[in-house]
Amino acid sequence: MKKSIHPALFLVFLVLAGIGAYFSGLGGGFLFDDFPNLKALGDQGGVKDWNSFKSYALNGFSGPTGRPLSLLSFLINDNAWPSVAWSFKYTNLCLHLICGLLLAWAAYLMLLVLDFREQRAAWVALLAAGLWMLHPYWVSTTLYVVQRMAILSCLFMLAGMVGYLKGRMWLAQPDRHHPWAAYAMMSVSAGAGTLLALLSKENGALLPLLLLVVEVFIRRMNVGAPINKVWLAILLGLPSLVVLLFLARHVDFRPDIWPNRPFNQLERLLSETRIMWTYLGQLWMPRIEGGGLYHDGFEVSRNFMTPVSTMWASLAWMGVVLALPWLYRRLPFVWLALVFFLCGHLIESTVIGLELYFEHRNYAPALFMFLPLAIGVDWLGRNYTRWLAVMVSLLLLTMLAGMTWQRSKLWGDADQLQVYWAMKNPNSARARTYLIGRFVAEGKYAEAFSMADASVKELNDSSLMTMSWLQLRVNFEQATDEDFERAIGLLIQQTFDAQAVAGLRTMVDSVVAEPRLVKYRVPMLNMMSALSDRGEYRKSPLFLRVTAYNRARLYLAMGEVQEAKRYYLEAMNRYGLASSAMQMFAEMAGAGHYEAAQELLHAIRQGTEGGRLDVGPLGRQYYLMEVDRMQSLLSKDMGDK
Repeated sequence: MKKSIHPALFLVFLVLAGIGAYFSGLGGGFLFDDFPNLKALGDQGGVKDWNSFKSYALNGFSGPTGRPLSLLSFLINDNAWPSVAWSFKYTNLCLHLICGLLLAWAAYLMLLVLDFREQRAAWVALLAAGLWMLHPYWVSTTLYVVQRMAILSCLFMLAGMVGYLKGRMWLAQPDRHHPWAAYAMMSVSAGAGTLLALLSKENGALLPLLLLVVEVFIRRMNVGAPINKVWLAILLGLPSLVVLLFLARHVDFRPDIWPNRPFNQLERLLSETRIMWTYLGQLWMPRIEGGGLYHDGFEVSRNFMTPVSTMWASLAWMGVVLALPWLYRRLPFVWLALVFFLCGHLIESTVIGLELYFEHRNYAPALFMFLPLAIGVDWLGRNYTRWLAVMVSLLLLTMLAGMTWQRSKLWGDADQLQVYWAMKNPNSARARTYLIGRFVAEGKYAEAFSMADASVKELNDSSLMTMSWLQLRVNFEQATDEDFERAIGLLIQQTFDAQAVAGLRTMVDSVVAEPRLVKYRVPMLNMMSALSDRGEYRKSPLFLRVTAYNRARLYLAMGEVQEAKRYYLEAMNRYGLASSAMQMFAEMAGAGHYEAAQELLHAIRQGTEGGRLDVGPLGRQYYLMEVDRMQSLLSKDMGDK
């Protein structure tokens, strides 16, 4: 009885340590991508009925699937926006702790499949899971609200893995479980786990491949019941092949494949050789705080020798790949940790055109990273003394929990956190833009202008920095025609940046809303015309649709109704969304231009009936009814007028 209770007590200790380590960070606010992803909670006055529920849950834009399960999970915390971050962060922490418990369970079951004794399997699994759960690297995943998507996807992957390994155990117990029950358990677990993880975040599609890695590992250990190879090929091999073929279809080394990124595919792959070593370094040599979320200043690998660290990183990875067969034979737990890690990065760190570097991408790939260390500590206990293993375990866990507490404490103050990141990342345009905004908020205008002027020179390849510099000058009525010409000249030569487009829209918001900035309406129109004709921005559908909409708003504010109508119609076609089109109609009608608004409404009806406007998730009938209702109100207003 005494032996069986110790792992349970240790499990309680891990959970309490996790709560204590993270609790100081729950008071921090929302950050960056939290705002665009969570503001949908309030887009229709809150999620309060079936239509607003469908619109919210099925209109996600963070990935190809829309990540509806992740969006639904945010309703646990609120159904409106703006909101309070504490509740969201608390739920993230609970989910992170559940992931830790599921990892302990999965590791325990896998070790039992390998014929470990129950007591030994429990201790090794708990230590491996505890090292992962208390690691400070996951603070940026757990306390960054929107990364619930990564946490939830990992949770379903782990749940699928637990069910699969449970079924794997049943295969070795034919006297207690019929083989068909074992295969059913494995099939349902792998299938449901993959589907639920995929609907939370796209890298959930990797679960079959990761389970295949586990199966190869189990086979190396020469234990466990034989498994039907045809069934294995269908359940795990076929989905894994689909993912690999999907990635293979994205291989494209054209230099202009991603006009909205400051790198091409080959440069991304070369850069990732360095980044992956950075990830491993952060995992095995943890720090209280890393680079945070300002990674846009990361130096891109332009070729094999630029920077020279690309060559060393690539050669080192080649060495790892060549060593894998030896590791498989001699150090199988190390092989499992490495191969699982590499396969877990296949979607986010290879040929898909995502940003280069984010810590949360390691959350699922590193699940078994510390299992070899736990096996090593277990070896100490069995070959020397049990208390040595206990002391080493407590020392490692206490160190990680302390570092996590320190990092969480920093995350508890969003403003101080971003200042810290900005100071640590001087080459990041996002960091400098934040500091400029901070100076303005504190009334330090001279410092803001000084930093903006210096930054636009030092980061002369950043279109975000150029736009931030111009925006500051516009907001304080300091911008001249020469400033606009300078900005145009820089932007035409610079790489597209979606945040620069967001900055352009913010400038239009100010110029439209504030009478003191009326003089900048024509220069803004001229700048958008120039960028639509020359440079990288004209290649971006995002820029072209946002620009059409911004032009329409500027012309509407200037009273040039026909030009406004022209660009609203263009924007409707470029966006292709009935919801956006209805918003544009409302702006025209709200300005009192009823005849032009009626023409926009007619275009919406035609687009809806003809299928040119996307009506999801509310449906075609909903928008046709809305058009009829708006037409009735418009006719009444025109009659009254």
